[in-house]
Amino acid sequence: MKRSTAPIPSRYKRVRNRLCLFLVIITGLSACGGETEIEAIADEPVAVEAEPETAGAAEWNYENTNWEEISGAECQANVQSPVNISTQEAIEAELSDIRYEYEPFPMKIVDNGHTVQVYGTESSFITVEGKRYQFRQFHFHYPSEHTIDGKRHPLEMHLVHQEEGTSNLAVLAVFIEEGTADNPFLEKVFTQIPAQKEEEVQTEVQLMLSDYVPPSQAHYTYIGSLTTPPCTVGVDWIVFREPLQASEEQIAKFSALYANNARPVQALNNRRVLKTEE
Repeated sequence: MKRSTAPIPSRYKRVRNRLCLFLVIITGLSACGGETEIEAIADEPVAVEAEPETAGAAEWNYENTNWEEISGAECQANVQSPVNISTQEAIEAELSDIRYEYEPFPMKIVDNGHTVQVYGTESSFITVEGKRYQFRQFHFHYPSEHTIDGKRHPLEMHLVHQEEGTSNLAVLAVFIEEGTADNPFLEKVFTQIPAQKEEEVQTEVQLMLSDYVPPSQAHYTYIGSLTTPPCTVGVDWIVFREPLQASEEQIAKFSALYANNARPVQALNNRRVLKTEE
């Protein structure tokens, strides 16, 4: 990988420092002052990017994405996700490889009314820039939420991880494009989707997350938010450049459940997107 000739800040500052920087840049605030208490997220993985109690509203949907009005949420903050990634404007930088410590697990699956979500292990981790994150859950969006030079992919999968000892989150985003054959990993998941929404099902199906991570480490990275209420900010996004493939039938199976569960692209607001170079 080549090192950027531009001065690049450390890729993974802690949440308080990152938000202070963005507030200074965007709003002109002179300081953030004081210590910020980090509120731990719920232990239950389903609560991440689902219907959080902290959102201040029992219901939200994709027909009206004016989530800035939700009391108690952070959807009005200036560092929101998803974003459009310009391949020309992304800054080349020397970024460490992601280290995977994934273990097979019998999946739990739920259609939570907003997406299909899978979890079921507490022994899978990734390490990014020296920080170790525990796998929490993965879920899907149709069409993709992030865009590359304005282009959407049919599906996007988010693997949500939480840093050990903190509430900091790192999300791996994997694009899915249409191919000619069924994707074996997706087949295991989509054949287990519960018939009833909000019905959590414990299955005997064994999953190995490393089977669904692009083999290439090439990716984009930036600081953003969760893409559903409460839109928690300070999330480290890692967006893989290489898409994986699924069959037309598999994509159609998910889109039959959710014809649109993608948040509109949000303004970048002076944030910088970094990219690897092989």
